[in-house]
Amino acid sequence: MPNRACILKQQFLQSVASPWEKLLPDSLVQELLANEKITYYQSIYTPIVTLWAMISQVLDPDKSLSQAVKRMSTWPRAAGVKPPSSDTGAYSKARKRLPEKLVQQLYP
Repeated sequence: MPNRACILKQQFLQSVASPWEKLLPDSLVQELLANEKITYYQSIYTPIVTLWAMISQVLDPDKSLSQAVKRMSTWPRAAGVKPPSSDTGAYSKARKRLPEKLVQQLYP
């Protein structure tokens, strides 16, 4: 039987939004975007969702785009929103659109 730490780690990796909503709140990212005058289209891969997905992807032993997108589908379903396509193209493009300056400002 797996120990509690393993179970919590697995649950952590299964959800994109849950672990990051408190550590990296949308309000902080919105403030940084406004300060830098960065605009974006409203889509499933907003800057905050893309950040959450990227961080989860880096922490996951399977660092593939397809695994990140698969994990992405759990958050919209829980929120009652249509999940993204399993195609990795939209997520890959969202990552490229994410300003490096934004990511740099998250680490003082």
